[in-house]
Amino acid sequence: MASPTHYANLMIRHMVATKLADYLPGLTVSNISLPYWNIHVPSLLPRADERICDLMAEQHVPFEQLRHLSEAGAVTRIHWHGYGQRLENFPAKSVCDALFQTDDRIGVELSDDCLLCPIRAGEILDAIHPGYTIVPVEFYEDIVERTGFSPVFMGQLADNEFVRRLRSRFPKARYLPQNDALEDFQTIRKARNIVLPVSTFAWLAAWLSNAAYIALPVFGIFNPRLFALHDLLPIGEDRYQFFQFPERHAVPLSELEETHKLIKGKWHQVRGCELAPTTL
Repeated sequence: MASPTHYANLMIRHMVATKLADYLPGLTVSNISLPYWNIHVPSLLPRADERICDLMAEQHVPFEQLRHLSEAGAVTRIHWHGYGQRLENFPAKSVCDALFQTDDRIGVELSDDCLLCPIRAGEILDAIHPGYTIVPVEFYEDIVERTGFSPVFMGQLADNEFVRRLRSRFPKARYLPQNDALEDFQTIRKARNIVLPVSTFAWLAAWLSNAAYIALPVFGIFNPRLFALHDLLPIGEDRYQFFQFPERHAVPLSELEETHKLIKGKWHQVRGCELAPTTL
C-alpha cells in the first residue's frame, strides 16, 4: 500500500484493506504504519512469479471482481494506489472501531451541553484541493442557535484572517489548544455533539464516536454532485443532520471572506433520503 500524506487517509485505507482481506481469504496486507494505534505491518517484496494487479481507481474498490480474479488465480498480488473513501468500502463500524483502540484517558472530555467544532484551517487555506472548502463562520452561528449548545473550538486555530473572524464572532467560546493527532482525534471521538469541517480526520473521528448529534455540511468533498467519487454521507444514521451548501470549490484565504458572504444563509437542512443517488 502506498502512503497518502494525511493520517486519517491512512486509517481509512487500513479499514478498506481489512475488508478486502475478509473478501479474499489468505490475503496478507502489507506496508501499513500507524504508530498512534500500534499498527506496524512491514512491506512484503513480490516474488518473481507474482501476478500483480495495480488497483488505480482513486475511491472505488472492486471487491467482487478482485475475488473472482483471485479465485481464478489470475491475481496473486494487489498494489493499491487509491484512497477508498466510500462507505461501501468499509467493514462494519464495530470492526473499524476495534482497529483503533487506545487509552481511554487520551483526549479532552466535554460535557453533554457542548458543541465541538473542529476547525480545518491550515494548508487548505491555499485552496490546494478544490474539494477542501472552509466552512463559514456563520454556519457555526446557525448550528449554535439551532441547538443551544455551547461552542468549543479546536484544531487548526493558528492566527489568520479566518480564525480572527471566528474568534471575533465567538469571543466567549472555549478554544482548545491543538495537540498531537491522537489526542485531537480522541477529543472528537469522545464528543457528544459535533459540527464537522470538510476534513476526513474529523469525519472519521465523528463516525467512530458515540455522538448523539453530528452536523455535516454537504460541502466540498462531502457534496456528491461535485465529487461523485467520494461517498462519506451516512444517510442511514439518525444522529447526522445534513446541510446542503451551494456548490462551490475551494478558494484561497484572500478570497474566503467574500465567498462566504455570497453563500451566507444559503445552506439548508436536508433529509438523508434527499442525498441518495437517483442513478447508479
